[in-house]
Amino acid sequence: MSVNRKKNRNEGPPADVGMTMTVSLFLILLTFFILLNSIAVLDQQKARIAIGSLTGAFGNLLGGLSPMKTGEDIIPPSPAMISEPVTLKELISMTGKDMIKNVKIQGMKDREIITIKKSALFYDDRLEIKPSSRELLDRLCEFINKGQYPVEIVGHTDNVPAAEKGYRSNWEISGLVALEVLRYMIQRGRVTPRRLTAYGSGSYRPIASNETMASRAKNRRVDIILNINAPPYIRRIYGEKPSGVVTYKEFDFKVF
Repeated sequence: MSVNRKKNRNEGPPADVGMTMTVSLFLILLTFFILLNSIAVLDQQKARIAIGSLTGAFGNLLGGLSPMKTGEDIIPPSPAMISEPVTLKELISMTGKDMIKNVKIQGMKDREIITIKKSALFYDDRLEIKPSSRELLDRLCEFINKGQYPVEIVGHTDNVPAAEKGYRSNWEISGLVALEVLRYMIQRGRVTPRRLTAYGSGSYRPIASNETMASRAKNRRVDIILNINAPPYIRRIYGEKPSGVVTYKEFDFKVF
């Protein structure tokens, strides 16, 4: 006995199982790639935040990103660097410590006096500038070349008779010492010759008693005098270029 079933008009054709599995697999793969992409983006953000934080902490660049809030600076940007003139003391302090202890700088109202021990500049047995003193002299010439003021180089000795040193007089020794420094400044330091004056004072301007070896060593020295605040007419004389100023009866007139 057979039972005839009525076909339901609402019932559609049988589903395609292969197509359903393909679509499902595609959706799973799409979800997987989206997840991987989100992980990669998060890792890049974390790396950027970490690098930015380290940069800000060390302060080498303009400040790093905060590890707590993305996009915020951990430190404010550094101000722009401004070129400021270096002082004479700062410039000379850049030389070695062994040389610095042999140098004294005295600032006065109208001049700067740099006193250098003779033993730091010259050999004991000959008037030849030591290579170890070149850095100091080079930095000093660099500073001098930035101005147009006159420079004096003065040699000094102790009171020991010059004959015991192999010379005719202490005047000669002090003068030769000053001339050697002048020659160095012109040839190696490129200082304009007309700005320089060199002379010796012999033993007549001591700064110590000359009674002991240590005090006599202090008197053997070279003074380099920078007449920075010299009168205007003196600065014009030693200037490398004409200033366009004429002095008449103690009055300065600028020529246009």
